[in-house]
Amino acid sequence: MSHGDRESASRTEKVSLPYKSFLGYRKGADGLPEIVPEEAETVRLIYRLFIGGRTVNYIANHLTQLGIPTPRGKAKWNTSTIESILTNEKYKGSAILQKKFTVDFLSKKMKVNEGEVPQYYVEHSHPAIIDPEEWERVQKEYQLRKSYGKHRNSLSPFSSKIICRDCGSFYGAKVWHSTSKYRRTIWQCNGKFKGAEKCTTTHLYEEKIKELFLSAVSKLTANRQDLIDTCNRLKNEFADTTLLDEQSSALLDETNLLTEMIKKLIEQNASTAIDQEEYARKYNNYAARFEKATAEYEKLQKQKLRRLHQSDILETFAFEIFCLPDLRIEFSDRLWLNLIAHATVYGDERIVFRFKNGVEIEGKL
Repeated sequence: MSHGDRESASRTEKVSLPYKSFLGYRKGADGLPEIVPEEAETVRLIYRLFIGGRTVNYIANHLTQLGIPTPRGKAKWNTSTIESILTNEKYKGSAILQKKFTVDFLSKKMKVNEGEVPQYYVEHSHPAIIDPEEWERVQKEYQLRKSYGKHRNSLSPFSSKIICRDCGSFYGAKVWHSTSKYRRTIWQCNGKFKGAEKCTTTHLYEEKIKELFLSAVSKLTANRQDLIDTCNRLKNEFADTTLLDEQSSALLDETNLLTEMIKKLIEQNASTAIDQEEYARKYNNYAARFEKATAEYEKLQKQKLRRLHQSDILETFAFEIFCLPDLRIEFSDRLWLNLIAHATVYGDERIVFRFKNGVEIEGKL
């Protein structure tokens, strides 16, 4: 849907939901969507888990284990259902109308709208379950994860967070003595035995990881207020995308101009006898400039997305530091996921925690 097709409308616009398979809403007495409180809590839980660093696979398994039924009333959640809930604009109280349209009115055959008919963006069309700012933040995170191409499927917060310094592989969970009373889960380099030489990095126990992480957090927060102030300053710097926006706007103007020039050139060629070599030269020149400007625009948008994502990371990081108790700090998945970028294990039994503000703190295994 192009920018020109996104039109605001009042709440009087008809917003239709497939209520039997749409979590969080039911049809109200006025014909408009109204919130189902218990289902809305599940939607909010999905958003909290995702923005807290959990994968869609983790969320699907977590909801299944909790015994929460899917939108269609099934016991097992699929990742596609979680992704659909995370990306649907209706949860922020808005709606895009005419996502599909009727091709044949006799058979009532529907087709996905790919620009054949206008689409309309309706703001405040119904009550929101997710705050619009939180929804937008989730979209940034979702797109960023897609651009990175990471697919972390483990249910553990340590998944894809601990790196072997020898070979660069992630650490993975392994079960020792799985059939005996000595059963224990350890973390080991996934590539330890794959190369010509075995990695020298040692395995880790979860208790030790947590202990060293909390020790590193204590060192990190020795001057808590200075740390928070620095994070907030960096957050604001990343959030300032004024230059990128100006450059993007100029590129959009250029692509619009080139589109008109190409259109006029084609019309001229259709109505007037002009030299075809000259026509081809001009057309190829315009097309090449258009493709270049479009590629540069997309590159700037990705840069903007990463800057805003980094700003969000630092905001969450600073908030976690602010909320830490003054006395004993306890481990939690949320604390780990919101503070740690990754941890690197060395062959000399060192582990270096890299926090999301760029600070590195070393521990001894």
